[in-house]
Amino acid sequence: MNRKTKRKSITFADALEGYWLARRSSFSKATIDDYTLTFTRFAAFIGDQPLAEISAPDVQRFLDHVRTTRNLSKKSVSNMWVALSSFWTWASVELNVEHIIRNRVRQPEYRAPVIQIYTEVEIKAMLRACEETNTWQSTRRRPTRSKRSESLRDQAIITTLVDTGVRVSELCHFEMRDYLSAQGRLMVREGKWGKDRVVFLGQSARRTLWRYLISRTNTKPNDPLFTTNAGTALERNNLRKTLQRIGERAGVPGVTVHRFRHTFAVTFLRNGGNVLELQEMLGHERLDTVRIYAKLAEVDLQAAQQRSSVADSWRL
Repeated sequence: MNRKTKRKSITFADALEGYWLARRSSFSKATIDDYTLTFTRFAAFIGDQPLAEISAPDVQRFLDHVRTTRNLSKKSVSNMWVALSSFWTWASVELNVEHIIRNRVRQPEYRAPVIQIYTEVEIKAMLRACEETNTWQSTRRRPTRSKRSESLRDQAIITTLVDTGVRVSELCHFEMRDYLSAQGRLMVREGKWGKDRVVFLGQSARRTLWRYLISRTNTKPNDPLFTTNAGTALERNNLRKTLQRIGERAGVPGVTVHRFRHTFAVTFLRNGGNVLELQEMLGHERLDTVRIYAKLAEVDLQAAQQRSSVADSWRL
């Protein structure tokens, strides 16, 4: 069997090994997780057939299948299209197979959600809501609230999110070694697109994080910066649910983790922050994305020169 024949018989599952060897280092962990889920579902759907025999209609049927059977959002299905297109872009060069997606399978369209930010009142309400549980009935049937053991951690998480604009996946991956307390410096390792970057906390956020960290003992450099009660790293979904419950107690509707990032970006610009610095702090490759925040902030980009801290200005 010659090399050309071997390439024709290789399956999608077999080709994935080469794809990951070539591309894994350029992706963030969150992208790797998302792509892996897409590829796993597609491999199960398509079966063990040669890669060269998979067609554009097969991809379209898969996208229709996941949309209807799993009740996924249009954005989620669009992200699956991106993952599969990335694979075939690589395979068309490396394995000399036809790119069955480009100009053949249309990327699912979705309407980008309206960017919403938290107000100062809402952030402060959530910080207070970190301290106690929901009201419950005691043995004497009296409305009672208990102190939450995670209060210091959750207050530190909220102030870190709103003062740096880091993605929730990046926050979950922070380790003790990534934080230099004397400078309020946080190292984001292998963020989106595999890039490292540095962000800084203001005095208020540093104080809140200090209160949390001194409550922990015997920490090591590779320990998670923010942990569960069991001492393990936080997971995105669990953190999302925790923040939603805090929002419910605080009376803040529609709490999402990404709104903290939006809040940081818009308020940073409103307080005189520089749009180019904001691009670097958010880890965006394109300035166009940052200009969306600038439009919301209604600022003169040429006059936005001064660095600003959201948590400091709000005295959190």
